[in-house]
Amino acid sequence: MSLWSRLSNVFRTDRIDRDLDDEIHFHIEERARELMAEGRSRDEAVRQAERKFGNRLQLREQSRDVKMLPWLDSAITDASLGVRMMRKNAVATATTLVSLSLALGACAAAFSLLDALVFRPLPVRQPDQLVYLSFPTYVPERPESETFNDPTFVRLRDAGREYVDLFAMSTQVIRTAQFEGATGAREPIRTQHVSGDAFERLGVVPAAGRLIGSHDDGQPGASPVAVISHAFWMGRFGGDPGAIGRSFLLQERLYDIVGIAEPRFNGIEPGRPTDVWLPYAMYDPRAFGNAGFNWFRVMGRLKNGAEPHQAQSVLQVAFSAFRRDVVSGLGPDRSPEREKEFLGTPLHVRTAATGVSPLRRQFERPLWILAAIAGLVLLVAGSNVANLSLARAAAREHEMALRLSIGAGRGRLIQQVLIESALVAVAASALAFCLGAVAAPAVVAMLSPSNDPVTLDLRMDWRLASFAGGLVVIATALFGLAPAVRASGVTPIAALKGTRTGGGHRTRAMRPLIAFQVAFGVIVLLVGGLLVQSFARLSTVPPGFTASNVLLLSLETVERVDLERRRAALLGVLDHLGRIPSVVAVSSAEYNLIGRAWTHNVRVPGTAHDTFETTMTPVTHGFFETMMIPLVAGRTYSRHDVDRNAPATIIVNESFARRYYGSETAVGQVFEETFFDDGAAVQHEIIGVVADTKYDLRQPAAPMLYLPMPFRSAGTLHVRVSENPTTIAPQLIEEVKTAGPLFRVTSARRQSAVIEGTMLRERLLALLSAFFATVGLVLAAVGLYGVLSYSVVQRTAEIGLRMALGARQASVIATVLTDTAKAVAAGAAGGLAAGLFFARFVENLLFEVKPLDTWSLGLPLGALLLVAVAAATVPAKRAAQIDPVIALRYE
Repeated sequence: MSLWSRLSNVFRTDRIDRDLDDEIHFHIEERARELMAEGRSRDEAVRQAERKFGNRLQLREQSRDVKMLPWLDSAITDASLGVRMMRKNAVATATTLVSLSLALGACAAAFSLLDALVFRPLPVRQPDQLVYLSFPTYVPERPESETFNDPTFVRLRDAGREYVDLFAMSTQVIRTAQFEGATGAREPIRTQHVSGDAFERLGVVPAAGRLIGSHDDGQPGASPVAVISHAFWMGRFGGDPGAIGRSFLLQERLYDIVGIAEPRFNGIEPGRPTDVWLPYAMYDPRAFGNAGFNWFRVMGRLKNGAEPHQAQSVLQVAFSAFRRDVVSGLGPDRSPEREKEFLGTPLHVRTAATGVSPLRRQFERPLWILAAIAGLVLLVAGSNVANLSLARAAAREHEMALRLSIGAGRGRLIQQVLIESALVAVAASALAFCLGAVAAPAVVAMLSPSNDPVTLDLRMDWRLASFAGGLVVIATALFGLAPAVRASGVTPIAALKGTRTGGGHRTRAMRPLIAFQVAFGVIVLLVGGLLVQSFARLSTVPPGFTASNVLLLSLETVERVDLERRRAALLGVLDHLGRIPSVVAVSSAEYNLIGRAWTHNVRVPGTAHDTFETTMTPVTHGFFETMMIPLVAGRTYSRHDVDRNAPATIIVNESFARRYYGSETAVGQVFEETFFDDGAAVQHEIIGVVADTKYDLRQPAAPMLYLPMPFRSAGTLHVRVSENPTTIAPQLIEEVKTAGPLFRVTSARRQSAVIEGTMLRERLLALLSAFFATVGLVLAAVGLYGVLSYSVVQRTAEIGLRMALGARQASVIATVLTDTAKAVAAGAAGGLAAGLFFARFVENLLFEVKPLDTWSLGLPLGALLLVAVAAATVPAKRAAQIDPVIALRYE
């Protein structure tokens, strides 16, 4: 019989059974007819024919094995039985499904996020051949840099041609553009400048039109064309083929759309798809030939057969040679040590197969931590399920013994229990992926501020499918194997007698699972507690200025004008806004206080090379009053100080005054520095000292200089209002448009929201860790309650006998709890040790929290103790109330 026929017969067993019964009946009837022909009566002939034929049931089963696939038939039968058992034990099944689905859903969501951000290769030709260049900066805040300047790129590109084809792609920038037919409305778009060979090297083809080519790399500013992504084309233009040829205004320059990239390619930064690509030559003209203007990444495709170390060796020589040529540009920081460090900087060639993403650098480690915590929660849930399964297996001893007594093999019993476990695992996995489909996008929404949303492709592909299948196999094997072996190990005679001996032994068999469950729970609670405490402390750090009721309005000019006109227009806007009743104070600054946008090395007086780095913040008059930064000494800026012809003045913070002047009075001191690229050094007089503010809440306050705003840009308006900033924002935007037609408001954000945006990583870790810790606690409570309840049931006779002999209730409760308490204590000790080990991997993410702090250790142990007491209360009370007469009569 063919394999296909045997396979199809598995799904029509009723027909096979009828055919076999008919065939058996036919053979018996034919033999009886022969015997009757020999003179025997029909009854005697039938008896002899049946005796001669043999065991009907055995022969019938052997014939079924020939016509069907026995292993598949038995699996289907066991699956059908498993479904009935799940329905029969609905409460236990529901508990198991909820436990596993929560844990598996967390694991699925974590894997989906890691796959989209970390694992998935770029959708380009042979992504494993792509590389990018980087070098160390020796700055703790940003240990490695990926940005290069134009002269360095040209030198490296020429030197590495034998092994690698290098191309340039700028960092992604959000700008506002006005598209043709948009009636003056500006839209934020993600832009990226690329060299003419970038798309060719990546292997990207156009969906329509053409891409940026080498002919667009000619004279700077001579090729105002643009390529848009397929997603942007569909979202912005609705897939209109007429989008090619349309124009848009960007930074007061008109660009023509010449092509649309293929659908699968959205850029090289996972999480932040690029909307528009512009030619490399259309960047700021000052960047070309300027060794101090670092603004783009250098990427490359290795030649066939070339290895990264071969490319690195030739590029390192060119990189070092170029640095020797420009070492004189180090400026006042050109100390012998700094020069040696600068010339000896290594160049790294790193793989770019999965893209180059600042988002990945920020969140890869937190996502790995969350994935590890989710895995621990899965182990907690698995231990819980295994305990429940062991209890159910003990309750089914009579059933298993009966099956063994009628000829079932132990392998078949193991198969039956494993299939039941697989059914639960599959059902839990289906629920888990429903949860993961909701949880993963929710986590993505937590990865970025509202003005810069993250977009991750969380599609279902073979990676996620393989992961799902692996979870089902692991859940079945780990959490079903022990109950299966336990169920198949029953003794038929003892089980069929109905005796209930060995309850203590069965409870002790669960000790390892209880200990593991508690240990995993303690690890989750310890690590999660550290992350929650860290976020709680970070969120209470005072930044040194007032963030509440402060609105930040980012401005840009609608046309190119000279500095004097821009200055007059901006001062007019400040005056106009200051007269609005709900505006308490208003000022402007080039940058926000949170975030280190611009730094400068200040030379220490009396030294040749000794410098230290300070943060530079150009501001207008009224800034300190708007942000409520206390004045320590001297005065703040007046309107006269921001005049172009005013004397060069400066305001410093307390950290700068201490670092620079020590115990001397800083106000009135004069020092010589060049803060802008406009010529020789200028003498600046310190007119005031203000309190420290923090550009990074995690770091101590750094030395900071406040300069009169040079009005090179429109900057950001800082407006403190007397009502809800979000409510008044539309009115202020209209007032800016009225008072200063030269300016356009590109964004409006609350200062408090900006501060919250700097804690996205900590908030993500804290929220999800708290959720996982809560789930772990609930699962631990359910598991302990189930084991203790099972222990009471199994030891009913023993407890009844003890109480009949005069045992006190306290002694009975102690008897019930002793074994479990030992397992809990062992698990807590092991979990605490493992938790302290795993805490090392999150220490760099913690703020003012140590793993060995009292609260860090006390919280998980205290929470576990409360859960254990709560879980033990009801079973212990039930044990103490057992009636000895009823218990012994039952036995």
